[in-house]
Amino acid sequence: MKRKALAVAVGALFVAPVAQAQITFGNDEIGTMQIYGKLYPQYQWSSTSGTTQPGAAVSTLVASTATSGVLGAAGAVNGRIEETPPRQFVQVGNSYIGFRGERALGRSFGGLKGIWQIEQSTNFDVGNGTFASRNSFVGLSSGAFGTVKLGNMDTVYKEYGDTMAMFGISSGNFTSGSNVLSQSISSAGAARFHERRNNSVMYETPTFSGFTGGLMYGPAEDKSGGAVPRNLNFWSYGVKWDTERFYASVHGERHEDAFGLSSSLPAASPLRNNATGTAHSVDKAVRASGNGACATCASSSTSRNSSTTKAARAALPPRRKPRTTSTRTTGSAGRRLRSVALCDPVHQSRRGFMQAHVGHLQHCRLGAKLWTVGARWRFDRQTFVYAIGATLRNGVSASYNNNSSSALLPGSDTKNFALGVSYSF
Repeated sequence: MKRKALAVAVGALFVAPVAQAQITFGNDEIGTMQIYGKLYPQYQWSSTSGTTQPGAAVSTLVASTATSGVLGAAGAVNGRIEETPPRQFVQVGNSYIGFRGERALGRSFGGLKGIWQIEQSTNFDVGNGTFASRNSFVGLSSGAFGTVKLGNMDTVYKEYGDTMAMFGISSGNFTSGSNVLSQSISSAGAARFHERRNNSVMYETPTFSGFTGGLMYGPAEDKSGGAVPRNLNFWSYGVKWDTERFYASVHGERHEDAFGLSSSLPAASPLRNNATGTAHSVDKAVRASGNGACATCASSSTSRNSSTTKAARAALPPRRKPRTTSTRTTGSAGRRLRSVALCDPVHQSRRGFMQAHVGHLQHCRLGAKLWTVGARWRFDRQTFVYAIGATLRNGVSASYNNNSSSALLPGSDTKNFALGVSYSF
């Protein structure tokens, strides 16, 4: 029996049609498996300028004290913060290789089947990576009841909302709109909503008339904290409508005790209280996305993100203390962003404009603007070369970052340009 199964599997190798690109082997009896991937290395030029200097008027979120309204001198040499020198380097973005498969478990429950996927980044420019570091899961899928997956996966917010991937290479790249669309006032990891969540369970409904719903939950596996244990619970949810010509979605996310805003503030900020044992936080985002597939296509996305940090009012005089523990908001910020991109489907070029508007406690200019442009030449459906560029301009108080290889200080602007090649299989 084992010899027979092996012979069937090998005999079925490369049975996937050319249009699917992935290499598939197996059959319905023993299950199928696909090998797939996308590699897109690029040679990149990067520079920064315009860093906000000590003494400049800034938001109280990044001011040196709660009342000063000016930027402190941390990191300054002779009273001035030096710009990061221009750099050249090779990057591979989020290049990946993966394995996935399924096996039919019978005709009951609308054709129940077991599904699995193991996917990992391939950092072949430096020669390291972590197995199953990307979307990896095991689950069950049914046409009548939907799909349940457990593992490490893109959130519903990210999966339903990422409709503006330039040439399919923007993930992990400086052209990605999520660099300003789905972050707080900086690129602190806890403040991002456009992410992958480990140790999570996801449910997705069957599709009805083009509509599909999704819900993801990540439990707090390691409760921690001081006087009051923290619960880093995570929720992501959304609804999408997808046809051959149009796509629309509304989705949201909620992070508990992640201290997204607080982690985005400078270490010396008086509003940074993620190290306070009695503090708790809630970070939320709501986003709407849509696009159309036509000769001249258009994509748009609108997002509102907010963060609230709360702490016990222990400092009040005894006679003013409430009978039950109440809270006070120590910092909050929200923003809206709209973006539009146009593309030509033949030898695609794309240009886009994005702008963020951020709420504040005192003094404005916490927003950012991102312009992107790109062009590519296809050799076939799997291989193309490309040129891309982006300019990011931060307000004097903001430090949005579209170049994750280096941190940005408030007010720093970036310029990036790259030439690369993409190969999918």
